[in-house]
Amino acid sequence: SSFLTVLQRLGSSGINAEYGHIMLSYQWDIQKLVAQVYDCVKAHDINIWMDIHGGVTGNINEAMATGVEGAAIVCCFMSQKYEKSKNCSAELNYANDRSTVIVPCMTQDRTDEGNPYRASGWLGIITAGKLWIDFKGAEQLEKRVEQLLTECCGRLSKAEVPVGKMVTLGKSMTPKKPKQPAKKKRKKQVEESTSGEMIILADEDSITVPLNQPLEPGDQIEAWGFYEYGEKFSFNLIGDSWNEVLLHFDIRPTENVVVMNNKASGHWRHEVRDNRIVRKFERGELEENFHLLIKCEKKEFVFYMNGEKTRKPFPIRAPLKDGRNIVFRDEEDLGRWKKVRIPEARASQDGRGVSDLKRNEEVILEKSLSIGDCLEVWGKVQEDDRYSLNIMRGTKDYLLHMDIRPESRTICLDTTLHEKWPGSYNKHLSDEYSILTSNPQGQFHIKVQFEEEGMELSIDDHTYAGIIPYEFDLTEATHVRCSVSEGSDINPWNKIALPKSTQMLTTYSTYEFDKLSIGDIINVTGYMRKNLGAFSFNIIEDDINWHLHIAVRPASRHVVLNAMLGGGWGQELYYDIPNDLLNCGMFDIFVIIEEKTFKIEMSKDGENENVLLDMRMPFRGDFSKVKYIMFKDFEDNVFTELHMPDGSSYVREI
Repeated sequence: SSFLTVLQRLGSSGINAEYGHIMLSYQWDIQKLVAQVYDCVKAHDINIWMDIHGGVTGNINEAMATGVEGAAIVCCFMSQKYEKSKNCSAELNYANDRSTVIVPCMTQDRTDEGNPYRASGWLGIITAGKLWIDFKGAEQLEKRVEQLLTECCGRLSKAEVPVGKMVTLGKSMTPKKPKQPAKKKRKKQVEESTSGEMIILADEDSITVPLNQPLEPGDQIEAWGFYEYGEKFSFNLIGDSWNEVLLHFDIRPTENVVVMNNKASGHWRHEVRDNRIVRKFERGELEENFHLLIKCEKKEFVFYMNGEKTRKPFPIRAPLKDGRNIVFRDEEDLGRWKKVRIPEARASQDGRGVSDLKRNEEVILEKSLSIGDCLEVWGKVQEDDRYSLNIMRGTKDYLLHMDIRPESRTICLDTTLHEKWPGSYNKHLSDEYSILTSNPQGQFHIKVQFEEEGMELSIDDHTYAGIIPYEFDLTEATHVRCSVSEGSDINPWNKIALPKSTQMLTTYSTYEFDKLSIGDIINVTGYMRKNLGAFSFNIIEDDINWHLHIAVRPASRHVVLNAMLGGGWGQELYYDIPNDLLNCGMFDIFVIIEEKTFKIEMSKDGENENVLLDMRMPFRGDFSKVKYIMFKDFEDNVFTELHMPDGSSYVREI
């Protein structure tokens, strides 16, 4: 028989737990076969996870998440029914998103129609190019399990998972002398960020740092401190209270481990432990000796310790935007947390640029204000002189005058023509002034939303109850002036974000953009109706290189994904359109640029959390070369809106 080696440190059961288990992912019709595989692997004292062997208790989604999050390898037993199963799809896509090693196992020879079975759709994308193990029959099961474990060993080595002592399995097998391990490549170091707001932390056992605004994918937080033996100390990203904790990063020196978890509605969930992170700390005197960087990605937090990426991320189990505060805790009150850098304030509308403000600067409105627009400004509280935000027409007409008055601790809101004060609105607000000055770092954020009935004002996410009426036509405003009292040398105003211009969307058109990057999102809205012809949305480089072709074919109830490179079309990927999408009326398509794939989501407009069709297509060319969006909807006028990552928008009235 062939020589078979396995990792000695591949999970618990007396073997080092840090590398995780092998998870068996399958559709229940082949449970008997998979249970036999489980027994064969378990007989070799390898840590393996299967739902019917204590893997699933309570909520099935939580249990499956636990199985995936603890897995070093996921073995998926492929069949038509596996491909059609929503639970199997969610499970394997989650493993793929976490970059878990996936080893496919084939269990079906022919389709129900008698054709040779090949994985397609979402399963075909995930398993493309991977060697699959043949489990189409129950005969020679032990040999097939040996092939499976051999493939697992090879895949783990390629994934740079540390390999422990090599042991042989099987009585008749003769061990061979292991090869000398190759020298590890130096891992890419991540530099400290130079952007963001740096805050020096006090020597206290609990320190709360409010965030400037809700977090988004792409944001990062950095913290510096010193590591020394003692009780645990932790970094926590929390909501409005300790009942909601998005990330608990607990450093436990006495246990030599970092524990990660989250809390929902006051209850802790499944924790993730990493005892390799502590090796990256450098113990020393009471001074900075470690740098922790936390990157917020779309589905997980990724950690870098002293510039080196750690092995285990932590899944984002609640919306990032719910994070309100960072709390540092030190149970021995040693002041081991020294400083933190949080993301700078930004515009809350997607893609709008934020500009720096000079003292008494006037910012020209390059486009007319319109209903639905939003204007935002950021600044730092001053306690000496007055300062004001003004939206104006010419030099004397004020659509909005917001005068901040430290001497009386009030905010005066007014509107007027020809500088006749007091104007027609004239409200003096003390509660709103208290909100504006309540941030411990002295920062404030003002947002003005333009609605049909008037202007809505919010300060640091607290909305003023009143509606400020329009003194003149909104479209006639010419500029924004952020001013200070005459003779003052302060500048409380930091940044401003103006509404982005909206352009017309036309049928069968091409729209140019600068570039796309990992994490970018393109959103297009359309109108689905009966008897609709085929239509497509395309991301292209030129007329012979189409990197993503999304063809929606309502008549045949399919969405087809493809790419054309050098004038030649590749293999089509087919997805069935669910009834809820065919009958939804207005719909959204989101194209998300991931590490190696285009992720495409279709949903009912306004219900983007409820994805009705989730698709993926791997990059088949260099996506960095794409330059254009192209629509093909012929006479049907399907598409109504396009929103680009840079904030550009195109709209067509239905």
